[in-house]
Amino acid sequence: MKYLGMIFFSAVVSLTALIPWANQVQAAATFDAGNSVLGTDKSILTADGIDNARISVVIKDTNLTPMEGKKVVLTSSRGVWDEIIVESDVTNLLGKAYFRVSSLKDGTAVLRASVDNMPLQRTITLIFSGGLSISLQTGDLIKIPDDGNAKTLSDTAVYYYASNGKRYVFPNEKTYFTWYTDFSNVRVIPIDQMSLIPIGGNVTYHPGTRMIKFQTDVKTYMVTRGGVLRWVKTEDVARGWFGAQWNTFIDDVSEAFYENYTFGEPVESHLDLSLDIIKNATRSIDVDKGLT
Repeated sequence: MKYLGMIFFSAVVSLTALIPWANQVQAAATFDAGNSVLGTDKSILTADGIDNARISVVIKDTNLTPMEGKKVVLTSSRGVWDEIIVESDVTNLLGKAYFRVSSLKDGTAVLRASVDNMPLQRTITLIFSGGLSISLQTGDLIKIPDDGNAKTLSDTAVYYYASNGKRYVFPNEKTYFTWYTDFSNVRVIPIDQMSLIPIGGNVTYHPGTRMIKFQTDVKTYMVTRGGVLRWVKTEDVARGWFGAQWNTFIDDVSEAFYENYTFGEPVESHLDLSLDIIKNATRSIDVDKGLT
C-alpha cells in the first residue's frame, strides 16, 4: 500500500509539472486595440449633409473574443465639419457598435474609435466631395455678395462663423457694433458656399456693453453672458455704471428678438455686477454661446 501511495503522489507531481497553469488562475482577457477593427459600407461620399457612411466598430479582447457592453467613442480628424450620428455606441453580443457619418465639407476625414480612452490601432478614411470648398476659421465674419438690388436685405446680413461649424446671424447693426468697430474684416463668400453652412442662431449683445428694453416691457435690462438679461431696478444702478449720460446707453430692441434672451436675477446695486469683468470675460461670440 505504501508503494502504491508513492506512485500516486509521483503522478500528481508529474501532471502539475506538465501543465504549468494547473494551480494558477487564468488571467482575465482585456480589450485588444490591435485586433479590434473599424469598417464602413462606403468610403467616397457626396458632401451634401445627406449622403452618409455606416461605420461599424468591432471590439475584441486579447483572446480575440467579441466584447459585449463596451462604450465606443468615434471621432473625426476634421472635428465639427463631420456629423457623427450614434446608432448604438455600446457593443452588442457580437462586440459591434454602429455610427453614421456625413459632412458638408470637401476633403478627407480620418475616423478613429476608442474604448475607455484607449484608441484602436486601425482607422477608417472617408473622402467627401461636392460640398464646402472654401477654408474658414473660427471667428471669421462672412456675408454673401451684394445683388445690386436695394430692396433686398439678404445680401446685407453678416454672420459669425463659430467653432461648431455653424454661422450665427447679427440681427442688426446695433448688435454688431457691440462686438466690432467696423466691417473691414467681413469676408464675402459665394452664396452656394454660404448655403452649406448651417445657421446656429442669432448673436446677442456683447455682455456688459449696453442696456436694452423692449417696447411693451417697462423694464430696462443689462445684457450679461449667454444673452441673460438682468433687470436694472433703479436709475442709480445705471448711473453707477455709465455716469450722468446713462440713458444714452439704452437700446430699444425689437420684440421679434425677445426669445433670443433669457432672464436672470435683478441688479440692486451697480456694485453687484462689474461690467468690466463680464465684458472682458466674454471676448468672443464662441465664449458667449458656451462653445469654448
